Amino acid sequence: MTGPQELTLTEVSPVCGPDEVLVRVAYCGICGSDVPRYFDGAVHSFPQVLGHEFSGVVETVGAAVTTARPGDRVAVAPLVPCHHCAECLAGRPSLCPNYSFIGSRRQGALADLVAVPAVNLVSLGDLSLRTGALVEPLTVAIHGVERADVLPGEPAAVLGGGVIGLLVVLTLRDKGAGPITVVDVDPRNLAVARQFGAAHAVNALTDDVAGHFARTGAPTLTVETAGVPPTQRQALAITARRGTVVYVGTAHQDLVLSPTVFEHILRHELTVRGSWMSYSAPFPGHEWADAVRILGSGLVDPGVLISHELPLAEAVRGFQAMRSRDEHRLKVMFRVGGEEAGA
Repeated sequence: MTGPQELTLTEVSPVCGPDEVLVRVAYCGICGSDVPRYFDGAVHSFPQVLGHEFSGVVETVGAAVTTARPGDRVAVAPLVPCHHCAECLAGRPSLCPNYSFIGSRRQGALADLVAVPAVNLVSLGDLSLRTGALVEPLTVAIHGVERADVLPGEPAAVLGGGVIGLLVVLTLRDKGAGPITVVDVDPRNLAVARQFGAAHAVNALTDDVAGHFARTGAPTLTVETAGVPPTQRQALAITARRGTVVYVGTAHQDLVLSPTVFEHILRHELTVRGSWMSYSAPFPGHEWADAVRILGSGLVDPGVLISHELPLAEAVRGFQAMRSRDEHRLKVMFRVGGEEAGA
């Protein structure tokens, strides 16, 4: 990126530091956080190579690296914490005040090669490189779900049926929760939610959401992933007494709570928790190994999430798809080196 809505395909030479590796990128997805970066120029500086949801193959290792070898198939954790502050030393790297981030503060993966710290590598095992590019968004879902103490058989609701919401469904299933209700406004997302194992798929535009939970029972765990005021309020209104609400979706608008909705927190003694990114200790955290395991478990075909797969030369088309109202969009992914990366 050289400016808002300005993408230039150019030649660069990434430098591999002594504790870093060069990764030849196979696949890279567009995250919702990349949308304001592209359309509004909301990056820390220009030029900026975007891209932080990616897989690839290690091509070169730095002089001090002993944990990786050329040819390793990997996903990459994009957070680069300082590893020295109080939050990092307490095992909370997501809260590091001094962090950098691949694809927003340092050069990202919409490129053939990207330099990353060796400690950020996550082995893909037998996963395909294409599926490996879904590891990062799944870790966001895992981290969010684990902000609550999920019990087997616990009734749960997921508000928002986009990529993260669907991956929350997958995570809840892995933990034995259920029945799971997904609420969304797009019937196509709701159809995929059923494929992912949701027992109920409720269209907020055409169905009576409150009536649904009156019939089926209130969820004791609600995970909000849409990040919009209607679902942010709804999460508090539908959750059972003594239940837990986890907010995962990033907000872009002011949220106003009526006294009645706010009183649900008090009168129902709700636990309200936020979730930020997807890391724990030892860095990058168990979320990453768990994501590789879940994607390889056979619970679902993760490829169903990939609605668009484009070459890097069609980057503008990929970002346009993120805001298109004329096509069904879930994960937009770029095929950079593909499965042949590093061959």
